[in-house]
Amino acid sequence: MQALKNTWYAAVWSTELEQKLLQRTLLGESIVFYRNRAGRAFALANKCPHRFAPLHLGKLIEDTVECGYHGLRFNSAGKCVFNPDGDRLTPASAVVRSYPIQERYGLIWIWMGNPDVAAPELLPTFPFLETPQIYRPVTGYLRVNTNYRNMIDNLLDVAHVLIVHHDMLACPGLALAKTKVVREGAAIWANRLATNTEPPVIFDMMWRRARGDYAEAMDHWAESRWDAPSLISQNTGIALTGRPREEGLETKNAHFTTPETETSTHYFWAICRNFDIQNAKLDEEIYNGTEYAFVHQDQPILEGLQQIVGDREFWSMKPALLQGDVGAVEVRRALDRLIEDECSVSESARRAVSNVGSTV
Repeated sequence: MQALKNTWYAAVWSTELEQKLLQRTLLGESIVFYRNRAGRAFALANKCPHRFAPLHLGKLIEDTVECGYHGLRFNSAGKCVFNPDGDRLTPASAVVRSYPIQERYGLIWIWMGNPDVAAPELLPTFPFLETPQIYRPVTGYLRVNTNYRNMIDNLLDVAHVLIVHHDMLACPGLALAKTKVVREGAAIWANRLATNTEPPVIFDMMWRRARGDYAEAMDHWAESRWDAPSLISQNTGIALTGRPREEGLETKNAHFTTPETETSTHYFWAICRNFDIQNAKLDEEIYNGTEYAFVHQDQPILEGLQQIVGDREFWSMKPALLQGDVGAVEVRRALDRLIEDECSVSESARRAVSNVGSTV
């Protein structure tokens, strides 16, 4: 797949994973996840090395994964530790690939590339996901039939909000504002600010509930940060025009997209707010509203786009670019370079191994 391998991808919400086998395809590879009796999470390739049966059709036996075909059992490192048949020998070749994982921000993260370079600190930081007492999270998951890079474009694109989300999220002032791209280390921000404008319907509703009526105009900001490979975090909020942001309302949002295949994506989202945080009814409304906005508004366009584009390379189609595309374009080019660099390193390593073999 045209995706980075040596990086962390969101794989499973922590609440999804129990002491049973869970299968998920990531970057075209079938993976089986599970927790052991101590609650620690593990990930193995979902393929028994004996006759290649999918391991998720088996079961957990005392913290080992038992293949549902011939009963071979594999420990968390992927080594076969039990064979119920005949001489009960366990061949040295009976090994399943295990993947480095870590659990953070309420998610299981997986490293699909070289395990020797997997380092927990390479996962970008999202402090608002660690402070639910300050930013109350509402979370969800969707599977979308589109390439993950189309998802990144969509999440960085403020211009589509006026048209696609006209009923709840649109802000006329924000549609007229220019996108400002800011680089922060390896991260890329795409920011818009509208002053002296009407707020989006959803923020107007939340302000009136939390703060009461108002007569003044609002400032509205929408800021999106991209971290490689496909992690988007956002600051979105309103404040009375000219007043500090701290006096306003803000949501901090996470949108983590992980490739399933070239034409499908896992989408993990979290909307986190710093107001009215004990309101369970508002949690439900945010969840339903977010699902509606994506499933009924974004998803049909993204999946239709995928059908039109097919497997053609994006730049080869010579897209007409608008002012509002500047953030998404910067990110596409940055990700192109990262993938190209990683592929070059992998090819150099392959050639080195090949050359050594030819001289032996």
